[in-house]
Amino acid sequence: MLFKKLAFYCLIFCCSITVNAQKVDEIIAKNIAFTGGEHQWKTVKTIVSSGTYNYGGLEFEFESFSKRPNLYKYIVSSNGKYFAQAFDGTEGWKIDGFKDETIKIILSGKPALALANEADAELESSLINYKIKGNNAILEGKDTVENTICFKVKFIRNSGDTETCYFSTENFSLIKKQALSKNEELDNSMIDIYYADYKMVKGVKIPFQTMIKIKDQIILTIAVKKV
Repeated sequence: MLFKKLAFYCLIFCCSITVNAQKVDEIIAKNIAFTGGEHQWKTVKTIVSSGTYNYGGLEFEFESFSKRPNLYKYIVSSNGKYFAQAFDGTEGWKIDGFKDETIKIILSGKPALALANEADAELESSLINYKIKGNNAILEGKDTVENTICFKVKFIRNSGDTETCYFSTENFSLIKKQALSKNEELDNSMIDIYYADYKMVKGVKIPFQTMIKIKDQIILTIAVKKV
């Protein structure tokens, strides 16, 4: 009798895991569809965007360049000075003119892929074909973000980095992402990244407003003006 009960509970547990896996795949698929769909994203080879970057009340202009598969360059400028960071697929570098740096500092490993503004370097969403890329996703139920009911999904990248994503239950847009900061100045703090004002540009949907908080304090606001 004990063996039968254990077998029954194991069966329920395994079924629960299967259902959750199917559910999280459905949520991710609908989020990809919301942003334009996998096929449309595959047609995008480069993205160039520009706008303003508000850090602690100080406003800067920025330009961002991304190219398949994982190349990027990001420039923030103000009053004749600038911060720049880039990655060529193998090696990265940065120059912080605000600290009077004039020579490129070579970056490798995770720092090479980590943007100072906490933006994702990859042109294509890591959610597209996430299993093939070696990533994993776990549904952790529902939660509320800014009065919006969301699916809460734990996303584990193949690098070992973990982030929690909150997808609207209404349209499956990504409302919020929670992760450890990659910015050395923020001392690996847990940050909340909020995405809003999604706009369609040549068939793909991009958030034109990004806000980063640490414990309800706004650290950075990114306003995209052109893509």
